[in-house]
Amino acid sequence: MPYLALDKKYFNKVTIAVGLLAISGIFFLGFWIYTGELAYISKYFYIHLAFLPIHALVLGLILDELIQMREKLERRKRLNMFLGIFFRQMGIDIMLNLLNLVQNRDEMEEQMLVDKSWNARRFAQARRKLAGFKLNMDPNPRMLAALMEVLISREDEIIAMTRNPLMLEFESLHHCLLTLFHIIEEFHFRGPVEKLRPEVLKHLAQDAAKSLISLAALWVAYLEHLKDEHPVLFGFQVGLHNSIQPMELDGNGDELQD
Repeated sequence: MPYLALDKKYFNKVTIAVGLLAISGIFFLGFWIYTGELAYISKYFYIHLAFLPIHALVLGLILDELIQMREKLERRKRLNMFLGIFFRQMGIDIMLNLLNLVQNRDEMEEQMLVDKSWNARRFAQARRKLAGFKLNMDPNPRMLAALMEVLISREDEIIAMTRNPLMLEFESLHHCLLTLFHIIEEFHFRGPVEKLRPEVLKHLAQDAAKSLISLAALWVAYLEHLKDEHPVLFGFQVGLHNSIQPMELDGNGDELQD
């Protein structure tokens, strides 16, 4: 059946091409019969034939660029839709737990805590700095256990997203999900965090750093999209998540001071 459909599609294209050539030939023949100027027709035909590659080059480049631009915009819209769902369902919780492991958190938050005054240049600068940011991770067993709890509770959702064929179209998000899934596999393989050796805890913290870099870049890109397309929602996201400061409680439920 697929071969028949392909042959039919090819046949239709050939039919259209032959039909158009036939129509052109009929018009040339009619002009020749009416005027009898075969030399003029030949001259006109060869002049336009000589310019045909130039027309094809210009039209091909312009049309191809316009088509690619439209596809890029459509792909970006779909990506931002997935990012909105991802961050609302689990991304923010995971990111906050990852940030708890960062010792130089203040430096990183300079590129993550987006301000309403940010323009395209500032967003690009933040993405560039985040891509090369060197994280100092604290292999704290308690923080790693909290991260493990959050990730394992979202394991089914993360697996479902990685298996979604559309995710292959969005390389950055797919890569981030794979890094999170890798950490989940590590937790399953290693066992309870409190029983792990210091070198293993350090390895898990380094894996968490890779996920956080990917996640932070996606977060900044998503906020840039909101600022351009949904300024009201952008203002809400910036006002809400830039004020979040996770609190550590002692055994009596009182807040611990840094």
